[in-house]
Amino acid sequence: MTFLCLAPIILFGYSHTIQTSWHTSQDISGPMVEVQSCKDGLGGRIAYGSAWVQVGPQYGVSYKIQNLTIIGQLHGGLGYSNTHHPDSHIRQLTKWNGGVSFMLQYARYGVKIGYDHMSNGRGLDLTNHGQDMLSMGGYYEF
Repeated sequence: MTFLCLAPIILFGYSHTIQTSWHTSQDISGPMVEVQSCKDGLGGRIAYGSAWVQVGPQYGVSYKIQNLTIIGQLHGGLGYSNTHHPDSHIRQLTKWNGGVSFMLQYARYGVKIGYDHMSNGRGLDLTNHGQDMLSMGGYYEF
C-alpha cells in the first residue's frame, strides 16, 4: 500500500437507483463507467452514468488470500445529478457524493459492488431526497 498511487482501474457496470417506502427519487438507473487511479491507498476516482457524474478522492485497503484480493474502499467528493422528484416534482439537484464499495480481484480482473449517496447538502430538510444507488461491475487493473 502506498500513500498516493497510480495503477489505473477501468470499470464498466450498472448502477441501480434505490427506492423504498420512505425514500423515493427519480430513477437514474443505467450503465456506468468508472476510472480509478488505483485500488489501494489514497487515489482519485471519476464515475459517470447517463444522468449523473461523481469525482473525488478515494481510499482503499486490500487483503490478499492466496490468488484472490479483497478490497474495501471509501470515496467522496462531488456528485452531480439534476432531476425532479417523481411525487413532489421538486427539483433534486445533488452536489456531494459519498460511498463504500467492495471488490474481489483475481490477477488483473475483478468485480465490484458498491453503495453511493449523492446529496444536495440540506440535511434532514424534507426537500432533500438525494440519490441512493447500488452499483455492480467488472474491471481491469493496468
